[in-house]
Amino acid sequence: MSKQDFMNTSVQEPPLDYSFRNIQLLQHPENLAWIDLSFNDLTSIDPVLTTFFNLSVLYLHGNSIQRLGEVNKLAILPRLRSLTLHGNPIEEEKGYRQYVLCTLPRITTFDFSGVTKADRTSAEVWKRMNIRPKKIRIKQDAL
Repeated sequence: MSKQDFMNTSVQEPPLDYSFRNIQLLQHPENLAWIDLSFNDLTSIDPVLTTFFNLSVLYLHGNSIQRLGEVNKLAILPRLRSLTLHGNPIEEEKGYRQYVLCTLPRITTFDFSGVTKADRTSAEVWKRMNIRPKKIRIKQDAL
């Protein structure tokens, strides 16, 4: 094989699975601040990610996440400021950006783009038009 043939050859590695199941990664995983799980064919957001309370950057782009509701799992992360989800099937959902921004109001960068004041306003309007508040049910027996 010539050098030119070698340079034109594409070797595709299978995606790595970093789902953290039965893997001892760090001595103090609670201090983890940045995780890149892009291009791993993930179909959901593993709940173990919600245990990294110091997580501020999470890259999940280029996966296979289909349900916008998966984003709700990340709302518990108090320090999350940067998130990528582009390249997932959820990106095609109507209101994708607005849903993520109203679910995760503390993020400042989404899909490698800064979150603007106009983005926040648009997300709030979208939320008012699309997400109904939960009704509080009072049992008749209690009255």
